[in-house]
Amino acid sequence: MSVQWLARGVHDVPESADWLSPAESARLSLLRFAKRRSEMRLARWTAKQAVARALDLEADAGTLARIEIRAASTGAPAAFVGDERAPIAVSLSDRADWAVCVVAPADLGVGCDLEIVEPRTDRFVRDWFTPAERDLVFGADPGEERHLLANLVWSAKES
Repeated sequence: MSVQWLARGVHDVPESADWLSPAESARLSLLRFAKRRSEMRLARWTAKQAVARALDLEADAGTLARIEIRAASTGAPAAFVGDERAPIAVSLSDRADWAVCVVAPADLGVGCDLEIVEPRTDRFVRDWFTPAERDLVFGADPGEERHLLANLVWSAKES
């Protein structure tokens, strides 16, 4: 198996919820804000599609309902099919009505992050970046190049 990725937009998520597991449906019902519910549905839809593809499983609602992304003891996402941990590593991220999931062999550490290139303040960079990362960002020309570098560093950290 190789490292694979899959991206999906909010428009790809079906209206029905029959592809969610009972535990996911229960968690979803506890989310107060529509935006959070939409983000969870999008991230789970994308991850389930990616996991099904990587494990050569059907992507029908019944099979997808058996696939869950749970938090491992480290807090990292872990894929399960039924009660069995899937023999893969996963990482997922969402931003601006898009989600991406990376799937790899279980012995690889993977990470991914979606970000929009947007202005990051000097204070943000000082608060969240290491000295070497700050030097890299502050050494760039002010403007687009600095914003791009700040967002790339942030995305790498998030991954």
